[in-house]
Amino acid sequence: MQRPDPVRAVVFDFDGLLADTEKPWGVAESAMFTTRGLHYGEAERNLFLGAAAADAAAIMADRFGEPRPDVLAEFIARARQELSADSEPMPGAVAMLSGMRVPYAIASNTQRDLLDLSLAASGLDALVPLSVSSSEVAAPKPAPDVYLRACELLGVAPSDAVAVEDSRTGAAAARAAGLAVVMVPSGPYQPGDADLIVNSLADPALAGWLG
Repeated sequence: MQRPDPVRAVVFDFDGLLADTEKPWGVAESAMFTTRGLHYGEAERNLFLGAAAADAAAIMADRFGEPRPDVLAEFIARARQELSADSEPMPGAVAMLSGMRVPYAIASNTQRDLLDLSLAASGLDALVPLSVSSSEVAAPKPAPDVYLRACELLGVAPSDAVAVEDSRTGAAAARAAGLAVVMVPSGPYQPGDADLIVNSLADPALAGWLG
């Protein structure tokens, strides 16, 4: 898909893209495994990258042989503790958001209370006028729901908007919603996952796609 001309809005992912929350999420994930004497490595990290907490917990519960509600409750509690202590903006995030010239929003796969916690802990809440979490839609990424809802709230057609993502799960959601997709990968990816792939938020090519 080509870059919209003009770009009328931008929709950003949050975890791992605007805020360095992949580390606290990873700590919570690792603890879920290591406290049970199980290995947590790169394969597990990549498995959960971009996944909603409920989906990640379901995978864990099946692997642990434990009830899904119990595993989800434990996982959320661990994530809440880590996010409140260790959420920082990604390099370039503050400058990029401060310089936006078109309306923008966040479309996150995180549930509302944890998204709000991370926004406040990272200090990005003052720069984010609009956000949609997985709590407000029927299905999380890779379903297109969060992106469709964000575009609806922004008052733009998806085809007039650009999504910025860090994961294959998120990129698939944005593409399914009909947005052009830019990736700043934080894990494995394929060239066809996005219309533009850049190395960081400071990449000049990214600025050219954001209106």
